[in-house]
Amino acid sequence: MPVTTKEISTYGVNIISDAEPNKLAATIWLFDSGGKGIAFMRFYLPGNPMAPNQFRADLGYPLVSYPYAELETMVDILRNEKPLYFTWFDYTPTRCFGSVGTSREPVGESERV
Repeated sequence: MPVTTKEISTYGVNIISDAEPNKLAATIWLFDSGGKGIAFMRFYLPGNPMAPNQFRADLGYPLVSYPYAELETMVDILRNEKPLYFTWFDYTPTRCFGSVGTSREPVGESERV
């Protein structure tokens, strides 16, 4: 399964204090319409090494790392776009990564009056 896509129904954002042992600054959980986890997104401050992206079979979803600078953009997309999808690209052992995005939608749809 090199590429899988799932629609995001709900999400949870957490800002984490400085003493977190994994050096996470924030997290976002993504869920499907049944409340099942789709992905766990980890955000790291500059200077802290990011853990590699990985699919956790025991959890049934991937853990994806991002720089903290991407948190604001990610929350904005989650708040303002719909429908929204998480896509996991798994080309293990060479690389794996995730993305959050829309499907095809009309240009300028939010500007219509």
